[in-house]
Amino acid sequence: MAREKFLVSLILTILPGLPICTLAERSVLRSAAAQGETEETSNTGVFGVPSVGYVFEPEALALRPILGTPGAAVFGSRVELGLNLRRAWVSPRQNFALAEVAETPEVLLLPLQPGTQQAKTLSSLPVGADQVAVSPTGSAMAFYHRIDQQLRIVSGLPDSAEIRPGINLSDLPGRLSSLAVSDDGLVSLVAITDGETGAIYLVQAGEKRVVALCRDVRAMTFLANSLNAAMADTAANEVRLLNNVTGAATSQILAEETRGISHPLAVQVSTDNSRIFCLNSGVGAITTVDLNSGSLTHLAIGGSASRLQRLGGDVFQLTGDLRQSTLLFDAESPEARIVFVPSVNFGGAGGRSLLRDQVPEERQRLPLPKRD
Repeated sequence: MAREKFLVSLILTILPGLPICTLAERSVLRSAAAQGETEETSNTGVFGVPSVGYVFEPEALALRPILGTPGAAVFGSRVELGLNLRRAWVSPRQNFALAEVAETPEVLLLPLQPGTQQAKTLSSLPVGADQVAVSPTGSAMAFYHRIDQQLRIVSGLPDSAEIRPGINLSDLPGRLSSLAVSDDGLVSLVAITDGETGAIYLVQAGEKRVVALCRDVRAMTFLANSLNAAMADTAANEVRLLNNVTGAATSQILAEETRGISHPLAVQVSTDNSRIFCLNSGVGAITTVDLNSGSLTHLAIGGSASRLQRLGGDVFQLTGDLRQSTLLFDAESPEARIVFVPSVNFGGAGGRSLLRDQVPEERQRLPLPKRD
């Protein structure tokens, strides 16, 4: 197996510009695949090749894995569920997803690892949420439905999923612009704005109170397993840290317009809680704030970005159209960088490739919940 692992890594690292489907058609690794059939399949991918994570492909109504490592990766085969996914939210740990399925009124929990339990229907969580927030580790998700102004939180994900009673937000003034939920699912932050003025509310156990004033917050996230949170105020051109939101909450400006912040649209935190990442759209860059030193770095994206969505670890998806090259922000490398994954059509019609053809069957098809 060592030789096969080396061969796949060599193809991903040295030959990214070649039409990979041609290599598959010439059976470069067919014998290797046959030899590996009797060996245990690794969760990290084909022949031990790592997986960056899963992304949702709206055009195909499906999830698709990114196989390889940042800077040397290709899209794998669509995960075949036998269902059309309308929307999906993948856990930052890449071990499950919550998804809306066509003609199904409730959200499904889909396992994304071999040997895990079958898909589960979350019977009291309706589809059609207008705002969704995923906690830093993915153990909780929050859903806001404008139609009934209810905030619904799912905690204990994925193995002990519990849907908490809905919280009515109809008494909050203004438009809900952003949402965040803590990893334990007990605390949420809700940003309300009229476009010029606004406030961030703490929501927990029926309590709703203002913890910070703002203008127009478009993104918030808690730090992992913490009651501190980061926020991006698009109108004020600020990135701030909210400390101890359930106690005597304080607000600290981490970066502002004088330090290069312009129209921040998304914010994330590193897995070790030491850095804040901001999609600084006004200058076309990812801005990193070091929470220990207070230093800022701006990394030019070199293209348009619409999101800052965590894949595995500290790697983030920046663009969503898989028919074009997908940009990734890799903050795990010794020096942060922007890399890309070739489009799903790279290497031939239908986006087939050597690694896509070799994705183990258990990675492609997931068990579905039984209907009564």
